[in-house]
Amino acid sequence: MSTKRQREAEAPEAQEELPADFDEAYFEAYDNPEIHALMLGDTQRLGSYLAAIRCHRGAMEGKLVLDVGAGSAVLSMLCVLHGKAGHVFAVEASPGMASVARRLVEINAMQQKVTIIEGRVEEVELPGKVDIIISEWMGFYLVHESMLESVLAARDRWLKPQGLLLPSSGRIWAALVEAEELRKDLAAYEDLLGLDLRPVSSLELQRYASQPRVENLEPRRLLAEPVLFAELPDLRTLPPSGSRQFQAKLSFRSWRRGFAAAVAFWFDVGFGHDVVLKTDPGSPPTHWKQTVVYLGAFAEVEAGEVLAAEVTMAQSEENPRQYNISLETL
Repeated sequence: MSTKRQREAEAPEAQEELPADFDEAYFEAYDNPEIHALMLGDTQRLGSYLAAIRCHRGAMEGKLVLDVGAGSAVLSMLCVLHGKAGHVFAVEASPGMASVARRLVEINAMQQKVTIIEGRVEEVELPGKVDIIISEWMGFYLVHESMLESVLAARDRWLKPQGLLLPSSGRIWAALVEAEELRKDLAAYEDLLGLDLRPVSSLELQRYASQPRVENLEPRRLLAEPVLFAELPDLRTLPPSGSRQFQAKLSFRSWRRGFAAAVAFWFDVGFGHDVVLKTDPGSPPTHWKQTVVYLGAFAEVEAGEVLAAEVTMAQSEENPRQYNISLETL
């Protein structure tokens, strides 16, 4: 295709006015119980972690575990209950949630097995090295919120040389998608009660393209086979970074005729023993959903036609908790 468009877009919610201390605002947000209720209600998320803990029980039994960003400490308690961990250090930087976690540990009579430590994992002190680090660090499109860097900092400081990371790998996927309902809604402006209102349609389409959107995609919206955009094959050896960036040229071969409207991103993470947490449109829905970057136009493609795009995800200099996503069709 000869069509060429480029959109620079920050991560979801990046357009909001943010305090100077982004980390403080980030941790304050996780004091909101609604966020934790959303995550605890994500059965795909919890089920994958439970499966991983059970599969690694042999490595976890009687051992020391560090839970990074423990939140409600549910993973910490699952490590004790199902993994038979010797002791879990649950580090949580949000004061309100750390208090809730202590109460939950008490209610479940695990005070002798789980220690809640309030503070940032980069700053807290532990009695010594741990055998396993477990963390639910993933954000939208895997790396939003940049909590991965905290896990890597904890790894370098506290994980024993042959220690285990859960999850241990991650991948970001991309797919070409259509938006037929949106396209038809906007087409109505071409002749609305005898009036040509196409500029309104253009404004609405640009609004969609102004920043990534988080949506639950139906599999039928995919126009082409998903392709691998980026891979973190081994978190035990991944170097930490304050300016992480992923870049790739992607080629999407259309399954059928349609109108390409966006590129969608999602992720999966691996725990070993064939345990994988998936967030693709064909898997059971999760609270991460999929991140959709609209092109700002509807590109007509035929079956078998290839649409190429260059995609960059780069950690924002203004707010390192977020990423800038650049997408250019070639």
